[in-house]
Amino acid sequence: MMAPHKTWDQTHLARIQEILDRSARTATPEVARVFARDDWRFNAEQFMEFWQNTHWCTVASVGPNGQPHLAVIHAYFQPDGRLTMRMFTNSVRAKDFQTNNRVALNKNADGAVATVYGRAHVVPGTETVRQGAESVEVEIEIRRIYAMKPKRD
Repeated sequence: MMAPHKTWDQTHLARIQEILDRSARTATPEVARVFARDDWRFNAEQFMEFWQNTHWCTVASVGPNGQPHLAVIHAYFQPDGRLTMRMFTNSVRAKDFQTNNRVALNKNADGAVATVYGRAHVVPGTETVRQGAESVEVEIEIRRIYAMKPKRD
């Protein structure tokens, strides 16, 4: 998996900032009270630093019968700006993504919170086998991001 990255391409940061801004503009009133406040929101660079430096991520998927599934994984932004994670090819998540690729990822630490919503896509040709278990890389097509600083007034 990708280690934390110190500097980000300005094109990538601009794309993340656009998603953060659009998410804040279109948030429901309840979500906006927390995540759309300018004094509480992360900007793109702050979001990226937090995301990359917070090790564990909770991922949520939806099964074919509508049942939610949660798991703890690693999800990082690659240097090219793609958000990726690995999953076992025979996991509940892999089965979920065959019928519904909607996904939510959440990281929180020391009062800061970041949630990413998107669509999961298996990256062809990324299968690997380690200790008898096959895994594959999954790229998240980001639709929304809500992110809040740890210190708020």
